[in-house]
Amino acid sequence: MIPSFLLAKLYVKGSLKNTDSGFEFSLKNIIDSTMLIGIGPITAGAMNYEGESVALITADRTVNGPELSRNNPVPVRMGVPLKVAVAGDQLAAGAQKITVTATTSDIGKIKFDISDSVA
Repeated sequence: MIPSFLLAKLYVKGSLKNTDSGFEFSLKNIIDSTMLIGIGPITAGAMNYEGESVALITADRTVNGPELSRNNPVPVRMGVPLKVAVAGDQLAAGAQKITVTATTSDIGKIKFDISDSVA
């Protein structure tokens, strides 16, 4: 089990921003390469986002949350950024706390909080 304070360091500080369809942020693996086989829920404020509301964007493809599985994983390599796009409400300006839940092929479910501000 990886401690949540270490998992929180996966977040790329300053990457949280609103988009036309919701918000997004970036993660950068600093621990060890793995395969992501599930994502969600992503919690921001009182809202939970999962399923079709969450997508992972890599340099070569975009995978919607429900498409992730052991048969269709997203490789998460050390030092390579990964964007998480969330469709839904935009975040209010100012400080935000977001809880990220994901499932990896080797560790299983991970959960951690990130904090940042939206300009």
